[in-house]
Amino acid sequence: MTYVDLSLIVGGLISDIHCLSFLMEDIKKRLGKNVATLRKAQGMSQETFADHAGIHRTYISDVERGARNPTIEIVAKIAKALNVTPGQLLDWPETPEN
Repeated sequence: MTYVDLSLIVGGLISDIHCLSFLMEDIKKRLGKNVATLRKAQGMSQETFADHAGIHRTYISDVERGARNPTIEIVAKIAKALNVTPGQLLDWPETPEN
């Protein structure tokens, strides 16, 4: 393998890692937007919802801002409190901008 071959492989891997990182950020923001939208639609404040879900209020705030990477257990807990499936929390929001 030559230096050029190795350089292309490493460059491709870095590009793939960057792309994956971007997608993960997008998923966290999508999750957060869906949680906030559903919570507000049910007329709950973050504090009320956090108590209902059994999760700390600041954690819910972080999830809604896309600042947390919640475990699947936390996503399931949030979904149950919102009466939706975990998958629905990851769906693209149905808005004209999509």
